[in-house]
Amino acid sequence: MFFYLSFLRPPPASCSNSLSITPQIANDLRTELSEDVQDIYYSWLSMATGEETKSTKLTTWRGQSSAYKEIPVPLPRSSVHGAWRLVLRSSPKSNNVHLDADAKGTLPFSVMSMPILLGKPQSSKVKAKLQDQIERVYSFGDDQRVIITEQTSFDLDKKIWDSGIGLSAWLVSHPPPFLSSPEPLRILELGAGIGLVSIVLGALRPTDRIIATDVASAMPLLQHNITANTSCVEAAVLDWDDEEFPECVRECGAFDIIIMADVTYNTASFPSLVRTLKNLVELSPERPRVVLGYKERDAGERALWGMAEVAGITFKLVGQVAGSGGAPVEIWEAPGREADPTIAVSE
Repeated sequence: MFFYLSFLRPPPASCSNSLSITPQIANDLRTELSEDVQDIYYSWLSMATGEETKSTKLTTWRGQSSAYKEIPVPLPRSSVHGAWRLVLRSSPKSNNVHLDADAKGTLPFSVMSMPILLGKPQSSKVKAKLQDQIERVYSFGDDQRVIITEQTSFDLDKKIWDSGIGLSAWLVSHPPPFLSSPEPLRILELGAGIGLVSIVLGALRPTDRIIATDVASAMPLLQHNITANTSCVEAAVLDWDDEEFPECVRECGAFDIIIMADVTYNTASFPSLVRTLKNLVELSPERPRVVLGYKERDAGERALWGMAEVAGITFKLVGQVAGSGGAPVEIWEAPGREADPTIAVSE
């Protein structure tokens, strides 16, 4: 399990001479607070110059007793006017989420606000509009990074989940053999949400055809993240309840890899998911490899494995990505028709 810094009370879109936030450290669904005592640091990042102020201690998180505490944040001295981002981190160093770090999730993941217009006079009669999005920076390799926008609301398809980070980290840190293929691959993601896994794959393999799919409500933010990262990934609506695949999927005809992360939260959707998987597998005579990132939230979710096996898709555990406690992210793989049936497990 990973913990995330977030804004329980988000920053305003603009402010004149003072600013307060309510920071929080919780799990991906915001249902479990971190009980570890943890310093929280802040800095300001100028949108005009790229200058970032020195990382300074803001407060100390002490679990439940800190959960609803409003904290004033000193404004940058040079902020007479201008747009700045507020960065919160659990270390005075980097604000990136390092996907290829040896110990991912030892500290809570950093967060960055959207631009705040500082120095703008406000009427005392008008309530300040609070921001509804945040960003996190994910880095890997020598200099690769992606910036992912999330909603601050609890819409499940508009936020990051542990399995998305875990599967992305596994692809970066323990690249499976298929990622070394000299030929362009056709990759499809089911339940892509905000797009982290597909966008990381696109950064690793920019010449592949990668299609990230989800329901219609996920498309605006998914497409925004693809565009913001100048990614090769395509976005398409693929509802598991629909009988027909979208045109880009039908046009592709067959896939080499199908990827999924955190698609098990709704057990009622399993029949539709398995039917969709079976139909996608049958599109290709070579039989695509299916890779699943999974974190157990309820033991009943593991019914998916038996249902998939009945449909001819047999998953094997190939790796785990541990966080700072709780259930790890498990990596499961259903090998393609040509794959070696003996698969080693990576820790």
